[in-house]
Amino acid sequence: MLAPEPYLSACLEVLYRASVHARMLGWQGETGGLDAEQSAELANLMDAIHNIPHLIQRWEYCDERLLRACLDCFDTRHDTIAGLLATYEQVLARTAR
Repeated sequence: MLAPEPYLSACLEVLYRASVHARMLGWQGETGGLDAEQSAELANLMDAIHNIPHLIQRWEYCDERLLRACLDCFDTRHDTIAGLLATYEQVLARTAR
């Protein structure tokens, strides 16, 4: 079962934000490569979101509490503008009106 609204929109927005953030990290490392901290941030970012495409397709098996915990774990480890959990929650709140 495909994720219903507003969860589909929330997951897609998280993927968008994470993709933009990953692209920014790539550009930062373009001339001198990524340092260890940036490499860890990129790996943690991908770890936080890598299951989302499968969850979207099999929403009935989604543990939303675990999904939120994964997004929060990235946000807690890295002080970035990505705000993955906040993004997820904002879309849910906005589309639930």
